[in-house]
Amino acid sequence: MMNRNAVRLVLILGIFSIIGIIAVQAYFIQKAFRQEDRELDRALQIALRSAAQNLARYNGIDPPRENPVIRKGSSYYIVNTHSEIDPHILEQFLISEFKSRGIDLDFEYAIYDCRSDRMEYGRLVRFAEESKIHSLAEEWPKQADLTYYFGINFPGRNHVLLNSLSIWYFFSFILVLVIVFFGYSQWIILRQRRYTEIQRDFINTMTHEFKTPLASLQMSADVLQNPKIIQEPDRLHRYSEIIRSQVGHLLKQVDQVLESGGVDEKRVQLDLQKVDLKNLINETLNQLSSIFQSARATVTTDLPDQEVIIKADPLHLTNVLFNLIDNSLKYSDGEPFIHLSVSVINGYALLAVADRGPGIPPASRKRIFDRFYRVPTGNVHNVKGFGLGLYYVKRVARSHGWRVAIENNEDQGTRVVLKIPAK
Repeated sequence: MMNRNAVRLVLILGIFSIIGIIAVQAYFIQKAFRQEDRELDRALQIALRSAAQNLARYNGIDPPRENPVIRKGSSYYIVNTHSEIDPHILEQFLISEFKSRGIDLDFEYAIYDCRSDRMEYGRLVRFAEESKIHSLAEEWPKQADLTYYFGINFPGRNHVLLNSLSIWYFFSFILVLVIVFFGYSQWIILRQRRYTEIQRDFINTMTHEFKTPLASLQMSADVLQNPKIIQEPDRLHRYSEIIRSQVGHLLKQVDQVLESGGVDEKRVQLDLQKVDLKNLINETLNQLSSIFQSARATVTTDLPDQEVIIKADPLHLTNVLFNLIDNSLKYSDGEPFIHLSVSVINGYALLAVADRGPGIPPASRKRIFDRFYRVPTGNVHNVKGFGLGLYYVKRVARSHGWRVAIENNEDQGTRVVLKIPAK
């Protein structure tokens, strides 16, 4: 599996490659558009010049030697005729010239009237009956230094130019697919790397968790194989207790791993009841009193005087408290200090469990509720656990519709807050 630096390098190179491809694609599309525009402009100028020459011959004058066509805009031209213009004759010449050169652009034209000093509108000419082109020229620009001329506008010019670039659109679509595929593949790579790290950490943790109890069981088994042990009942009892304790520890760890596979929003079965949160906390602390004594832990509470009624599954809520308190015990430096508080604000009960442990680095805070996730410590496993406690807390909270947040205390330690609707 690729390491972090290799993945980052591939990602950066891929992004720059895509940016380069997009830039090259945009450059060639723009270049192709300009080339098509130049070719169409050349064809239109030739056709309009030929139409002006034919009109001059029709009027019995010499065709103009200079180019009579002036481009005034992207789709608007002015053509100098040097003589009066018959609209019907002009239209016939224009249609004939366009057809002979394979130009099927719809057009509209207007003729300058020197008596009124304005452009008199001719009409819109469509080459296809199904054409949806409409007149776009609201004002026809004039040419001050000319007397006999007409203006011609091609409303669908840009549309035709864009259609001529269909092959470029196809390649652009392929490029979009490549970008989407690259983004998806990068997401797969990053996710797979993350899963691999989680799997490696889980295996390392599991090895560490099981090694000590298995070694104790092996040692106890070796002692019990000695026939003389039967003559030492106290020693026999002590090693039997070791076996029972270590087997219980192993069973607990196995159950925790197995249960994590079924704890999600769809599988958590809740037995919702009205629960006095204050009373449940006190009962939980009483059950853990012996553990607090052996760990020399200081536990303080800040609970309201009145009842705090919520709707919850008592079993799962108790397990949530067990997990939060267990984390506080495991991660506290020196003698553990745990503070539980409940406050009711705006119809919500805020249950907080705080400790004075090392806290959680900002980089790990977003993933702390992920299954099997533990704050990275290399290969050192000073704290037991599989990284399932907070995952369980998060799933149970979501199943109830509660909110859970984790933050570092101002001084030291971690504070987990559950936001629960109060009755």
